[in-house]
Amino acid sequence: MPMPDGAAYTNTVEMRLVRIEPGTFTMGTSTPLPDELVRLEHRRNGDPDERPAHEVRINRALYMGETEVTNAQYEEFDPKHRRLRGKLGFSKDDDEAVVFVSWDEATAFCEWLSEREGLPYRLPTEAEWEYSCRAGTDTPFSPGDAPDDSVMKNQRASWYPCPRNSKPEEVQPLHVGRSDANAWGVRFMHGNVEEWCSDWYGPYEPKTQRDPVGRAKGEFRVTRGGSHGTEVYFLRSANRMGTLPDERSWYIGFRVVLGEAPKTK
Repeated sequence: MPMPDGAAYTNTVEMRLVRIEPGTFTMGTSTPLPDELVRLEHRRNGDPDERPAHEVRINRALYMGETEVTNAQYEEFDPKHRRLRGKLGFSKDDDEAVVFVSWDEATAFCEWLSEREGLPYRLPTEAEWEYSCRAGTDTPFSPGDAPDDSVMKNQRASWYPCPRNSKPEEVQPLHVGRSDANAWGVRFMHGNVEEWCSDWYGPYEPKTQRDPVGRAKGEFRVTRGGSHGTEVYFLRSANRMGTLPDERSWYIGFRVVLGEAPKTK
C-alpha cells in the first residue's frame, strides 16, 4: 500500500493520524517555569533530565496518531486484552485509551498493524513525541503556561489504589477524543494516559540533534505526557519519565506513528 500524502489518514482500524511536517524545535526546558507550576522550588527549571535544552531537527514528515490507541483498536490485535477492561475501575469502553499494555506489547501491536496494512507503523521517538506535542510552541504546554481545561483529570499526587488514601474521583474515564486538539491536530498529549516512546531512557546530549533515537541500551523506556493521576507539572511538553518496559499500568497507554523509523545511530 502506498504511503498517504494528505493532511490526515484513517486506517483499517479506524485510527486517524495527522501529518506532522519536518521542522526544528528546542527539546527540553530552557526557561524558568511560572509560579503556578512550581509547588516546590527545586522544580523552577524543570526536572534535571529535561536539561540541557537543545535544538532538534525532525527531517522527515510523519503521521502521528490523533489520539492514543483505544481498547477496540488494540483488541483487534489481542482479543484477550478485553479481560483487563475495567481493572481497578479504569478503561471500560471501546473508545477509551488502552492501558495495562507493556512496551513490548505496544511494539508488537505496531508490527501487527504494519503487516496488516503494508505500511510502517511504530512507536514515536521521544523527540517526535515532544515535537508533535509542542506543535510549534516553546511554552510549558502547547496552549501556553497552563493546559486547557479539557485535559484536566484528577491532576494531583494520587495514591490510588491505596485503601486508606484513595478517593472515588481518582478513577477517571479515559475516552480519547474528548480534549481540544493542539495546533497540529493532535489530542491528549497532555494527560489522560502516559505514552510509550521507542527510546531507551537516558540523559540528553548538549548539542544539536538530527532525528535522535535515544540511547543504544538501558533499563527503562521513555514514557511521556503525564496521566489522569499526576500533578499538572508532569503534564508539561518537556517532562520525561523512565519506565521498565514490562510494566503494565493503569497510567500508561500509547499512540502510534506512521512513517519509516529514523536511521540515526
